[in-house]
Amino acid sequence: MDVHLGTTLAGRYVLTKQIARGGVSTVYKAVDTGMGRLLAVKVVDEDYAGLIRHEAEMTRLLRHPHVPKIFDVGIESVPSGPKVGYLALELLDGAALARTINRGPMPWRRALRIAGTAADVLAVAHRRGVVHRDLSPANVMLTPHGAKVVDFGLAEVIGTQTRPTDDVYALGALLYHMLTGQSRPSRSLGPAPVLALPGLPPGVAELCRSCLAKNADGRPTARDAALHLWSLVGSR
Repeated sequence: MDVHLGTTLAGRYVLTKQIARGGVSTVYKAVDTGMGRLLAVKVVDEDYAGLIRHEAEMTRLLRHPHVPKIFDVGIESVPSGPKVGYLALELLDGAALARTINRGPMPWRRALRIAGTAADVLAVAHRRGVVHRDLSPANVMLTPHGAKVVDFGLAEVIGTQTRPTDDVYALGALLYHMLTGQSRPSRSLGPAPVLALPGLPPGVAELCRSCLAKNADGRPTARDAALHLWSLVGSR
């Protein structure tokens, strides 16, 4: 959903630059004239306004330093066309992890720090009854203040169809991608891969395999994965 630059939403958010575009949304850099700060504003067609309201609700449940803050959400008329839904959130200074790993494997300690941060976020989300459901390199931002997990638009409360173990599998796939430079389908049910990389501590490979276990009952919790990842960062 494109909106003309210079458009003001909710009487205060002035859109100044397009910074990202997805399947149903466009994200703009904006000035909050009410608070005198820069932020990001995600804009969608009115038909998808419920989706970003849902994203705002799920994100606000977390209140985690490595999840962007949500400031406002609503529906607004714009001069250039029909009504739009908007979500005002923290502006992140950085780029998606996908851009970095497209250039090849990452140093294992850096990969572990990123995965450890993502696991921390998942652990808090699961404790508060939320499953992210879309953890991927595109939804992890690398910033000067560390990794941030973004886009809770597909998140759901834990239930029979949404299990924390699915997020843990996605965490394993993320770690595998960072270490090897090769993607692994997030919903693959094949056998867990063997990681045999020069200089990689055996514990890292073992954790990655356990997160990617075909049997969901064999996967660690996000909390246990986070503790293990951070302990491995200091390994030799």
